[in-house]
Amino acid sequence: MELIYKCPECQKIIDHLEIASLSEVELGFDILTEQEKEDIIKRKADSVHINVTCDECEREYDWDQLIYQQQLH
Repeated sequence: MELIYKCPECQKIIDHLEIASLSEVELGFDILTEQEKEDIIKRKADSVHINVTCDECEREYDWDQLIYQQQLH
């Protein structure tokens, strides 16, 4: 199975891993809420896409403003 980390803003592939099995606990996804998992993790037939903002896009955002306006959870 392929695990693909992709920026949801610019669509850049940040990284990808070939893994034998997928465990949410081993990957640290067990700490996410169900809503966060739905927003971040997209499962396809033979791959899992993880939305992670890349460094370039992260620098462009005013994260404090987004958090205080509760646009992020």
